[in-house]
Order: sequence, then structure tokens, then C-alpha cells
Amino acid sequence: MEPADLLDQHGIDPAGLEAAPVPPARQETLTRIQEVPPRPCAVCGDPVATARIVRFPDAGSRWVDLCWDHGMAVRPRSRVPETLEGILADLRAAAREAGLPGGSSLSFYSSFEAAARGRRNDEESR
Repeated sequence: MEPADLLDQHGIDPAGLEAAPVPPARQETLTRIQEVPPRPCAVCGDPVATARIVRFPDAGSRWVDLCWDHGMAVRPRSRVPETLEGILADLRAAAREAGLPGGSSLSFYSSFEAAARGRRNDEESR
């Protein structure tokens, strides 16, 4: 879930959030979440555990301060492929994009033994 979706789900108007600097400075973010007393979560009022700057189309850049639970609700999900085939497809695409020779023929070894022999999957039958 995106922070804007979370705020919308709870009926929170981004215009009511504090305006944020552009570009954000890491130190400002750290200072914000370490303040004593802690800032309240924009959603529930609990002490903040994270702060981020979100750009809203109608309100501009705003600080979105969130407690642990709401921060985890909008945490970016991993986009790493879950299968070897998916990983290999990403590696091939990156190699092609970088202009590396042989990028389209990247492949995995079928086993540790095959790697020790220096033969990839497509070389096993040769």
C-alpha cells in the first residue's frame, strides 16, 4: 500500500500535513523521528517510528509521519524475482542494457558439480 492510499483510507487530507522540503535531507528525517516528545502518527496518533516525504498532486510535498504499524503497512514490498528463471531473466536484461557481450546467453550451472566442471545447463549434453 502506498502512503497516499493509507491516508485516503483513513480520511486524512494531505493538505493538513506539514509541508516538506524538496529535496529531502536524510538528517531532517532522522531528526524528525528522534524528537522528544515524539511526533504523533498521522493516522492514529501513536508515537512515530518513521517519516517520509510524499508528493501529493494537489498538496505538494508533505511529511507523512507514521507509527510502527502504519509504517509497516506502507513498507515497500520486495520486487526481487522468486524463481531462478525470473532472476536469470533480470540478469540477462541488465547485461543487455549494459551492453555486456554474451548477456543474452547467461545461464546457471545445474549443480555444484557442473560448476566445478565448468559446464552450464546447456553444455551438459555436449
